[in-house]
Amino acid sequence: MKRKVIWLVVSGWMVAALLLSACAPAVVEEEKVVPKEEVVTPREEVVPKEVVAPKEVTNLVKWTGTKLDGTVVEKMLEKPKYGGTVTYTSNLQPVGFDAIAIPGISGGTHWHVDPINEDLLIRDLTRGQGGTGEWNGFQSFLIPAHETGLLAENWERPDDSTIIWHIRQGVHWGLDPTSEASRLMGGRELTAADVVFQLIRDYGGGYIKTRAPYLRDMKNPANSIYVSPTDKWAVVIKVQPEGAGLVWETSAEKSAVQPREVVEKYGDMTNWRNVVGTGPFMLKEYISASSLTYVRNPNYWMKDPFFPDNQLPYIDTLKLLIIPDLSTMTAALRTGKVDTLVGVDLGEEDTQPLIKSNPEMKWQTSVGTAPVIYMRNDTRPFDDLRVRRALFMAINFRDMVDQYYGGAADLNVYPISPAPGWEDTYVPLEQMPESVRELYEYHPDKAKQLLAEAGYPQGFKTEILARAIDVDVLSIIKDYWAKIGVDLKLDVRETTVYTSVRNRQTYTQMVMYQAGSGVPFAFNYERAGQRFNNSIINDPRLEAAIKEMDAAYFDEPKKRQIMKDIVPYRKEQAWLIDLPTAREYYIWQPWLKNYFGPAGGGYSNSLSSPRYVWIDQELKKAMGR
Repeated sequence: MKRKVIWLVVSGWMVAALLLSACAPAVVEEEKVVPKEEVVTPREEVVPKEVVAPKEVTNLVKWTGTKLDGTVVEKMLEKPKYGGTVTYTSNLQPVGFDAIAIPGISGGTHWHVDPINEDLLIRDLTRGQGGTGEWNGFQSFLIPAHETGLLAENWERPDDSTIIWHIRQGVHWGLDPTSEASRLMGGRELTAADVVFQLIRDYGGGYIKTRAPYLRDMKNPANSIYVSPTDKWAVVIKVQPEGAGLVWETSAEKSAVQPREVVEKYGDMTNWRNVVGTGPFMLKEYISASSLTYVRNPNYWMKDPFFPDNQLPYIDTLKLLIIPDLSTMTAALRTGKVDTLVGVDLGEEDTQPLIKSNPEMKWQTSVGTAPVIYMRNDTRPFDDLRVRRALFMAINFRDMVDQYYGGAADLNVYPISPAPGWEDTYVPLEQMPESVRELYEYHPDKAKQLLAEAGYPQGFKTEILARAIDVDVLSIIKDYWAKIGVDLKLDVRETTVYTSVRNRQTYTQMVMYQAGSGVPFAFNYERAGQRFNNSIINDPRLEAAIKEMDAAYFDEPKKRQIMKDIVPYRKEQAWLIDLPTAREYYIWQPWLKNYFGPAGGGYSNSLSSPRYVWIDQELKKAMGR
């Protein structure tokens, strides 16, 4: 099975250093740009090893929680211990450290500042897999009832046009005496004015501006976001009623608060040395293309939601190694040099050898992110529904699942995924109308007929904007389409160029991109005017459903029903082609405790979990690590 990986170039010394000792303390004081070279690491032979017998757990404490439906859950939890270093690894390279600049480039996440700069809300860990089990670590979609306060203690919506965030008191900016930017903040207390400053930055030019353009006054965000005149700890946001839900969502977990004084002095937070936050860690070192090192913020405010007397975080140091080569990365995980992976979707061919050689590993699987072919609906020939449906039916989806993915892939995962939590909203393919089911069946003859009816009896030439990682899948699609007379050219660009062209929507025909089913209520990929509307869709019926759903945002059952009802129509229109989606696996070491998957701490911020995790040093030692 082929896997989905973001391939970059890794520095030679980094690979060698990793294989020798990934956890060695860094000694470099200045940011370094390491010369790049191509590295090819052969796959290790998988050798099963003896499993260490699990130790007897004696430090258990009874915990009781209550689900939203009133069900009481009781569990025996292992009492955490302090100290140690957790090492994560990722194939992602940070693009600056400004939370408003990052989303415009990397799709809306600010993962590498998650340990430093905090949002207003965070996922309620007690409702996750370690608690009541109402959400799992792979659900990145935001449900208001599953959120809890972070920099905001709580929130209210007194009317359809107003959202009020009540900011937590007693939160201080981290103080690192060795950092000029940190000294500038002086460890002062966070204020509601700090939150207002960041939100205005976001709505003035960041990702949020295009994601949720529903402020009462978008041209002058300061007229819509301000500190309450009657409560200095309250942030008021005035919105257009139909967009209240999206504004709430984006301000809740899409606006990491960064320091006003530092931004005003340096212009932005692009330089890592200027990064200051209220979070559980402080960034101590960044070596370009190699690693980030965070140290514990001794004055962090948050307590463990399971053990309210315990101050977070538990670990002393968080190390993030940047390792683009997947073989090197999995070797580091196999040998215990790293504790888990971040932002990496392992497939069957990488996961099974790891599980076989390291059966003590903890792992989970989830439905993946769909690779999607977006056709410009505002451009010939894709403005014709017959052409779009023809291209869909010319693909042998079942054969791709069996032959290319070895059976470890799913169909129909967009816009709703068949993941836990979607049971009341997901429509299985067999329950879809015939007009949808036939799209996922192989009908090359009917595809030719549709093309002829649309005026293309001999087919046509077209091209698709793509990255190198898309070539394997698109080569299969190219072969399928050639059988109906469609000549597909792959316009493969370097990632930075590709991203720029896609974001500006200047590609001429089609573009390949990953559609996240984790945020379906946002209609990110189909809402008219939305930057991620890669197919340039502007459909009256869909827009009406979007408005109806936006108005029902805070009514979860109604919102889900609207979404469920519009899905078959969305599918019938074939605005985009969601290809077979490989299942994703997440693996971590058994000594990494209180870790429940990549989205365990936040809506889409995959590096929120370190605030909760702890290291079982005794188990790690017993396993010879």
